Amino acid sequence: MLERREREQDCLFVVGSLRDLIPDEHILRRVDRVLDLSWLRAEVQEFYDESNGRPGIAPEAAVRLMLAGLFQGIIHDRKLLREAQVNLAIRWFAGY
Repeated sequence: MLERREREQDCLFVVGSLRDLIPDEHILRRVDRVLDLSWLRAEVQEFYDESNGRPGIAPEAAVRLMLAGLFQGIIHDRKLLREAQVNLAIRWFAGY
């Protein structure tokens, strides 16, 4: 009789950075080397209201998620967010 193994794991231990798990030739690593969105927050600051509504997603993270979807061929927002939950490269690229 075959033994049944449990797949549950309480926590995931990752030694080092997520960056170390993404190959150098991965498209998101290559884009990250040249992408500078440091200017973006100042450009969109006036459209964020910190005293009203739910907290917004960081503008840089939003743009990076959309770019990751574009480069990965994911055109639907919901599919992109589901993929970002499990894809380490997308999570790293977006800054999570």
